[in-house]
Amino acid sequence: MNKKTNKFIKKNQSKIVLLVTLLIVTIAVALVTCLHIMPIVNNNIRKDRITAIFNSLKLDENNYIPNNINIFGDKRVYSYDSGRTFSSSIDFIRNANVNATVAELKKAIAGAGFVYFEEPYPGSSFTQLHYKSSNNEYLRLTVSSKLRDDYLVNKSRMGTRLTDADYNTDPNAGPSNVTIKVNLDDNNE
Repeated sequence: MNKKTNKFIKKNQSKIVLLVTLLIVTIAVALVTCLHIMPIVNNNIRKDRITAIFNSLKLDENNYIPNNINIFGDKRVYSYDSGRTFSSSIDFIRNANVNATVAELKKAIAGAGFVYFEEPYPGSSFTQLHYKSSNNEYLRLTVSSKLRDDYLVNKSRMGTRLTDADYNTDPNAGPSNVTIKVNLDDNNE
């Protein structure tokens, strides 16, 4: 270094140290802020995507009455299985029988760009269908008879023993309980 630079550094050494310290502190605060804000931003982006998927179904609000809404953006991993994550969901009541509701929802789901890939419980008293989008987003549809569900749950809660005849209640009877789950990560729920 030349003499002028050395003289300048010696004369302004305390100012240079202060400036460098302020610069380091500013960079550190910016990094910590980014590390704190980025997950929030990512969670909001995920939540917006999940909400957009539900909206893309274009369900008639007069026919599909929300009963429970649980939409979130953070990735919620099961405590006992880190390979599985919780799905956002909406439960609806639909004033139609199970078969009519399933047929209508199949069209809405296909119209939203999801492709059917499995029915895990064929022949069950409820219908559950799994769909996947080209973006590896998963949608699970479950439809059951609200009349049957309520009858069985209420009888059980009242301490009455359920019989085989109770289970013979028409599984197609309307209205229908509808649960739609959306998961951006996996189909392991």
